[in-house]
Formats: sequence, C-alpha cells, structure tokens
Amino acid sequence: MKVSDYVAEFIHSQGIRHVFCITGGAVAHLIDSVARHPQLEYVCPHHESAAGMAVDGYARVSGGMGVAMVTTGPGVTNLLTGIACLYYDSLPSIFIAGQVSTFRLSRNAPGVRQLGFQEAPHLDLVRPITKYAALVDSPGRIRYELEKAAWIANEGRPGPVFIDICDDVQREDVDVSSLEGFTPPTPEPVDMATINAGVERTLDLVSRAEQPILVLGAAVKIAGAESEARELADRLGFPIALTWATMDMYPAAHPLNIGGFGVSSTRRGNFAIQNADLVVSVGSRLDSHATGTPLTTFARGARKVVVDIDPGELGKFGRQDLSIDVLIRADVRDFFRAMKPKLAGIRTRDISAWVRRIADWRDEFPTVTPEYRAQKGSVNPYVFLEALSEESREGDIIIPDAGANLTQSFQGYPVRQGQMMFSAFNNSPMGYSLPGAIGASLAANRQRVLCIIGDGGLQMNLQELLTVVRQQLPIKIFVFNNHGYGIIQQTQEDWLDSRYFASLPDTGLGDPDYTKIARAMGLEATNLRNHRGMRRKIREVLAADGPVLCNVELSPSQRIVPMVKAGRPIEDPMPLLDREVFLRNMIIEPLDISRS
Repeated sequence: MKVSDYVAEFIHSQGIRHVFCITGGAVAHLIDSVARHPQLEYVCPHHESAAGMAVDGYARVSGGMGVAMVTTGPGVTNLLTGIACLYYDSLPSIFIAGQVSTFRLSRNAPGVRQLGFQEAPHLDLVRPITKYAALVDSPGRIRYELEKAAWIANEGRPGPVFIDICDDVQREDVDVSSLEGFTPPTPEPVDMATINAGVERTLDLVSRAEQPILVLGAAVKIAGAESEARELADRLGFPIALTWATMDMYPAAHPLNIGGFGVSSTRRGNFAIQNADLVVSVGSRLDSHATGTPLTTFARGARKVVVDIDPGELGKFGRQDLSIDVLIRADVRDFFRAMKPKLAGIRTRDISAWVRRIADWRDEFPTVTPEYRAQKGSVNPYVFLEALSEESREGDIIIPDAGANLTQSFQGYPVRQGQMMFSAFNNSPMGYSLPGAIGASLAANRQRVLCIIGDGGLQMNLQELLTVVRQQLPIKIFVFNNHGYGIIQQTQEDWLDSRYFASLPDTGLGDPDYTKIARAMGLEATNLRNHRGMRRKIREVLAADGPVLCNVELSPSQRIVPMVKAGRPIEDPMPLLDREVFLRNMIIEPLDISRS
C-alpha cells in the first residue's frame, strides 16, 4: 500500500469523514489519496488559517477529531493560528503537512537556513502549540507515528497533534502487515483516595454554605460529562455559573442559571459570584477573563474549591495570591464518580433567600433595556440578539466571532434548549466564526449554523465565503457592522484619550460594501439597518434554503455594556452604577466605591 493511501485509511479509521486541505507540491500525494478514498470527502478552504479554524468547529460539533492537510513552508506557517485555537481550548485533532523530500532536508547541509524549496522547521514552529509533533522521514514509521499522535491527542488534557511527512515518503509502498504499531503506556492508576479526601472537604463546605455558586467549565464538555454535571447540580440545587464554553449547557431561562460571570459578562452574574460565600469550580481554569485582575478580587468573600486535571492550572493560583481552600487534581469524570455515591446524603442549608436575590438581580439588571429597544437609525446588537434567539430553533448552532460581537453574543443571546453555542474562546482570532461555521455544519451533516461576525473579523477570512458557496452550506452570516474595531475603540477611550488610531476608516481601515462582495461570490445578501421590520428580516434569512449574508448596521459608537475596566473588581463594571444602587446590591464589603 502506498504511504499516502495508508494515511487516508487511518484518518477514516478515526471516525473522521471530512478533510480540510489546501494543496501544494509537497502534499499532493496525500490529498490525492484522500480524494480517492470512498468514505472521505475533501473540503477546500481558501486559506490555511481558515482550514485550522474549520477543524476546530468540526471537532467541537462532532465530539471527535478533525483533520487538516497543508503543504510545506507557508502552508504550515499560515496554519499556526488555527492550531493555536485548538491547543488553548484543549480540543483533539490531527494536522498533517507535507515536508520536502528527505534528501532536501536542511539537516543534510548543516548551517544552511533552507535546503529544499519552501522548506521550514515545521516541528520547531508547532511544538509550543501542540501536544505532540513528529517528522515521518521513513515509510516504516508511518503507522507508529499516526497511532501515537492520535492517542496523545485524546489522552489527559486533550489537544492538537502534528505529523510532518516527507514528500518522497508519501510516495513509497509499504507492507502494512510489517509496520510497527504504537502501544500506549499503561495508565497510572487514578488516585481515588486523594480525590475522595478532596470530595469530603468539599462536602463539608457545601453543608455550611448560605450563598453558594457552582461553576461548570469547559472540561465538563470536553470530557463528555454533561449529564453527570447536571445530576450534581440538580442534587445541590445551587445557582449555576456557566463559563462561555458551557453557556449552552443550560437554557438562559433556567431559574438557577446566573447568566455568566467575568470581565465582560452580565451585572447579575457578577453580583452573584462576587457575593457568594462558596464557589465550587469544576473543570474551569478560572482565567483572568473570568476572575478579573488582580485575581485576589475574585469571589473574595467565598471559600473556594477548584477541580482541574492540569497541575499547572492548579498551581497558578498560589503564585497569583489567590487562596483556594480545596484543590482537587482530577479528571472531572473521576470527580463526579467520587461524588455520585454521596449525592443522596448531601446536606445543604436552605438557600431559597439567596436564589431569590439572584432572581431579583436578573429583573433589576436586564440585558435589553427600553432605551435599547427605542434606538433609531441603527440596530442595537442586544435587541437583535434577543430577537435572533426567539426566531431560532432547537438544534441551531450559534458561532460568534471575536471582539465586541463575541462579547455581546455571550451577554445578550439567550441560549435555548438544545442549541449549541461556541467560539474559539482563548485564542479568539478575528475571522474564526466563518470557517468555524463551515466545519461545524459539515460535522452536523450540513445543518444550519448561525454565524455572527464583525465587519473587521469578516475581512480576516473574507475568502471563505467562496467555500460556503462551493459547499452550499446553510450558514446564515450576520455581520455586526459598526464600521471599525469597536472593542479597540472602547480600549482607546479607557486608556488612550479616545485616539482611534488604526480602528476606524478615517484612521486606516477599509470599509467596503459587504453585500456587494457577498453577491459577487454567489451568496444571497441583504441589509438590516434599523429595528423596523427586524423580525421579518431575521425570519427571511433563517428560512432561506442556502447560505445568506445579512449586513446588520450598528452604530459606530456602539460599545460592550457592561465591561470591566482593568483593575476594578468584576462586580463593578463600566458604566458605573449609581453608588447607592451599587452598595444596595453588595452583600460583602466593596473594595472600591469611588467613581474613578
């Protein structure tokens, strides 16, 4: 069997149906083999970075792995942003590159920068953002390296892996029966005694809490442990704080869903977590976007329990002076396994007053205000997101992009039962949501995807409109067009005396007509300029058979509301509440009640 044919068959054996690839001289044999495989379909994005982001969306929706193939040199350097998305969000996938032939590798001429045309040190470039990277420079190593990479991608804290295959190796024939395989090492036994000890300490804190919060983070979904998490949440009856990565685990209307928390979240969610007396965090690394900075301001009146598989994540808290009462190093599945036999006997206090207080915050601080609804001359994003949610259906996949539209979506889109909502949370590149939507739709058997993207983000991967058209995917692209980089302008207002360099058309940005571009590429396109007829327009876009781009005109002065200014605790975002109102809603002692 030809090595490239073996690679294609291995991809199929992993349950993968689509391969995102951009061809080139050093990868032509691999793509040829994929194209001829009867159970694989190759998809051609128009930039390698987009190929990596499509893999990200594919992996999230399929629950397995995705694959991208690119050529040597610029093919790999372009791919790096996409790989980083999966690495920082802990998603398993395989990236395969063609490398120059073995006799053209620069190792054959020590001291040169490059020997083969377009040669680049792929492994050195990708190692910091992959779990494993290997060069296949001998046909006999192909099975071993592929099997090892696939195992590592899924073992422990998941992540992407990278396999570099020399061009001449791809063309070789191998005897499959004689290929060396990879034998995974014997797993270390799970230290259930230590986990159980942590669970007992947690249960003691649970029994004494009067204002508790249960945080469910990304690892719950990565581990496929949503049902176990819901069982624990139901038994405890605690208010639930969902990170962006788990915002779709519960519908927004669920009475115990506090509405998220963090630097750019809702006031009600931040009041809840900052006034808690116990925070149990399962599977969230509690990054600075969730906690604010300095970390010592986070939930400072609460006892804290953190469950995480990564010792590095657990160790960071002490280095940043955040005291954690119970640190449990565990796969969340093992934590839930240790909790399960104790659920029936869990003792909790009456927290009905605390639940009512959180419900009052929901009523007092709605995301959409009457002023927003009355806005004239442009579309208010929060009003639009509320309407989009109400017009959407169960099973829809919603993918915001980066910057302001990402934040506004997680503040203002009420997730409905049975919907999936995600983005590239931690790398968060502009332009992610369009290729991410391509991967997601293909993984979901060409299901409808709602892609929310800013005008700046669309520019980063504008060419992928062609991929949407070529594949005829039912992706509904809503462009939040504020004619600039709104989130950067907000930062410039906070710190740079409103000097809007490089964030407006007047200071360097292009500002094209996106509907004309979309139509030129073969998409149906329309404009939404104000609230009049907004519902009808949304319905028309969603009801269309194929892909549609809807340009949603926002005010250039539209900002993320609310938003914490760096250095303030997350319960006190901008614009600042009247100090009397703020103090009335604080249970713990405020750190700073000034207007500065």
